[in-house]
Amino acid sequence: MLRYIVRRLLLLLPLLLGITLISFVVIHLAPGEPTDLQTQMNPQASAEMQERLRVEYGLDQPLYIQYGQWLSRLVQLDFGESFATDRRPVLDKILERLPVTILLNVLSILLILAVAVPLGVVSAIRRNSIFDRTTTILVFTGFAMPSFWLAFC
Repeated sequence: MLRYIVRRLLLLLPLLLGITLISFVVIHLAPGEPTDLQTQMNPQASAEMQERLRVEYGLDQPLYIQYGQWLSRLVQLDFGESFATDRRPVLDKILERLPVTILLNVLSILLILAVAVPLGVVSAIRRNSIFDRTTTILVFTGFAMPSFWLAFC
């Protein structure tokens, strides 16, 4: 059992590396650069200022160096500073909102369980009834529907 756990943990490393690589590439596929937020919306910004920001953020480096620096900061939980006017560290903003996010998730899971378990028990007791078939159709429809559409219902 211990061998299995160790093997699974070792396989977790390439998986996490792959996820970070895909995330990094997707971020860079988006049009524009992060410096555009600070320079294109500012009529007083010059090309010199944009180039200085590119150097400051390391965007003038090759992509593999940017990825290495980004991965290093990610491992250290250094998410940089916010682009908002307060320029606070992003980690502080995340930690500030984390308790409410966790509370909402726990409450939603409890609500889901409070509804799903009784419905499942009744469907199991009344197998192949109209209630069972209706709840089955509704559940599959809910899974197939995008979550933002389901939220409107």
